[in-house]
Amino acid sequence: MPTKMIAVKDLTPGMIIGEPVLSASGKVLLGQYISITPKITALLAMWDINYVYIKVEDGIEPAAIQTIDNQPSDPSPLDLSDECQKFFNEYDNIVTTAAQSFEFIRGQKQVPVQELKDTSFSIYSTVLANGSAALDYLLVSDYTIADKVSRHSVMVAFISSIIGRQLKLSVDEIHILILAGLLHDVGKFIVANDNNSNGPQAHVINGAKLLRTVPGLPREVVVSALQHHEYMDGSGFPLGLTSEKIYLFARIIAIANIFHHQTYDEEFSNPFPALDYLSKDMFGKLDPAICQPFIRQVRDSLINSPVLLNDGRVVQVVFFNPSHDYSPVVKTQCGTVIDLGTSKNIHIKRVVAPEYLANAN
Repeated sequence: MPTKMIAVKDLTPGMIIGEPVLSASGKVLLGQYISITPKITALLAMWDINYVYIKVEDGIEPAAIQTIDNQPSDPSPLDLSDECQKFFNEYDNIVTTAAQSFEFIRGQKQVPVQELKDTSFSIYSTVLANGSAALDYLLVSDYTIADKVSRHSVMVAFISSIIGRQLKLSVDEIHILILAGLLHDVGKFIVANDNNSNGPQAHVINGAKLLRTVPGLPREVVVSALQHHEYMDGSGFPLGLTSEKIYLFARIIAIANIFHHQTYDEEFSNPFPALDYLSKDMFGKLDPAICQPFIRQVRDSLINSPVLLNDGRVVQVVFFNPSHDYSPVVKTQCGTVIDLGTSKNIHIKRVVAPEYLANAN
């Protein structure tokens, strides 16, 4: 079906977007086949999008398409972005596969190395295929499949892979880093049955003990599991190591671990408190050479993203004030600009997931 460029101000409910709507940086804001609603029109205006391509039939005005094609007024989340949906499908499969490997570890106290290496390869391939958009998708992910530890381990592996590419590690190094991310909390699958080990250090020690016995497992994976709670200032555990005594992969995983814990709760993704946490610990507990560029990348991914405020408004992230790593300047649907760094009673509740936009009226 052909398309026609229509001014946003002339859009009417029921029109169907004919081509993906992109931001100035090339980020997909809305996919094709989205049905125009008042909410979608307001979001397009908020994003400073002046024109979009609308599906038309020869000789028929765009507004008549809904009647002829019998298109639903509320689009499916799958229509928002084919690329995004493909990513989430791959992510779903990866978490499910990883959960099966972790369940094997829980029951057999053995590590299925080849299966986890295959999972690591899938994570790397997914990140490589999506480039910088991989982080965009992870920031709105609110999947709750599998158990918490499995999901956390996969997310840490994904984030570690993104950091590893940012640091220009070799492909082989990134594969090992991803495997280390997957297995950093492996001790949690066995600590519950070990009555001789208690406290927060138990999963680190037990995990390293188990991994040390696995034939063919890279040494870096064992060291990372042991050291991922070590901090640059010596305040970590179990050895109280400092600075360069902490292995590089462990320093990367420490940041990915903190970011995931601070970003995702039971229902929503909100990376802004995580940015605050990382910024405060960047020159103490964490390696600034790793942390600072990662913070920048997260902030770049959040530009133009819709977020939900605590007062119920959906706004767009416009930019970050240099003095506030975690509180951006946002723009409302009516064009009002708000600096959240100076607005005491207004804060971000969550990043708006694609499903929220797709079903908005």
